[in-house]
Parts: sequence; C-alpha cells; structure tokens
Amino acid sequence: MLNNLLIVLPIFALILTGWIARKSDALGPNATREVNRLVVYLALPAVLFDIVANAKITDLWEPGFIAAFTLGCFIVFAGTLCWRVSTGHHLADAAIDRLNASYANTGFVGFPLVLSLVGDTGMAPTLIATIVTVCVLFVIAIVLIEAGLQTEARRRDIVTKTLFSLVKNPLLVAPTLGGLVMVSGGHLPGPVHAFLKLLGGAAPLAL
Repeated sequence: MLNNLLIVLPIFALILTGWIARKSDALGPNATREVNRLVVYLALPAVLFDIVANAKITDLWEPGFIAAFTLGCFIVFAGTLCWRVSTGHHLADAAIDRLNASYANTGFVGFPLVLSLVGDTGMAPTLIATIVTVCVLFVIAIVLIEAGLQTEARRRDIVTKTLFSLVKNPLLVAPTLGGLVMVSGGHLPGPVHAFLKLLGGAAPLAL
C-alpha cells in the first residue's frame, strides 16, 4: 500500500504544483486553457496514436471490460440525466451534469496513474476507456445538448453537427489513424516513435 502511494505521489504533487501556480498567478490567467489545448490537440493524441499503432488487435479487444465500463458509465449517465430533468433543469444543462457525473478522466489522469502503477500492460484498457468516453459519452452528450438548445432544429442538422465535432476531435482521430497502422501490419520508424514519445511526454501537463 505504501509503495503504491509513493508511486502515485508525484502525480498528485504535479496537480498540487498546478494549483499553486494558478493561485499565485505565476503562469497568467490563460495558462489553464492554453496548457489544456496543448495536451488535447498535440500531446495526448500523440500518446493515443503511439499506443494503438504499436498494439495488437487482441490487446484492444476486451469485450468484458468494454461491456462493464460502458454499462457503468451508462447507469450513472442515465440516472443523473433523469434526476436533473425531473427536478426541472433544462435538457442541455442536465446533459452537461450527467457528463460530469459519468465522465471517467482516463485521458488526463488515467494514463499517468496506470502507467505508474501497472506499466505499459495497462495502457490498452485505459485507451479503450478513453475511446468509449469519446465515442459514446461525448456523442450522446452533444446530441442532447444540441437538441436542448435547438428544439426546433431538424434532426439532420443535429446529426451533422455531432459528426462534424467528432471528425475534428483529435482524441478520436489519433487512435483511428493509429488503428490503420496497426491493421496494416506496419511499424513506426524509430525517429517517428521517438518524436511521439517526446511530444506525448507533455500529456501529464494537463494535471
């Protein structure tokens, strides 16, 4: 127990460092937004692409884990949505609340925690959880938010906006491209792999 605590302590120390930096205004008022943009658009996609491109299909196909994780998220998702709507909240607000309740922060927190405690063998399930979050939870949330904000909009418009937002999402595009490399049976050249490692090393900055 103590060993595990010592392993994850640097991660929470990183979170504390960020909190102190923000409270002291050492990095300026826009630092949080800009650092998160760096992670979401560059660092974390590099990690996801690298993991998938170098994985095997058998590593990512875990039907039991996929079912358990998706079901758990859906129960919290549906329960929160029904509760918030039944208490008079707007559908868009309720959708955001249920996303907050059911969203597992596997992208920002999960990867560094699992890597520290389990190692590379735990990266595949973490990646699966991230993809489920992006492909399922985010999609449903976007549809509900759009439906709530544009009650008179045509369904086709809502679907188009949802698909467009997914196509632009780097957390979905990166593992998809990595999957193409994996399926093709190709291997990333050494310099490309080294580049992805360097860029992906910035991902914990989101903490």
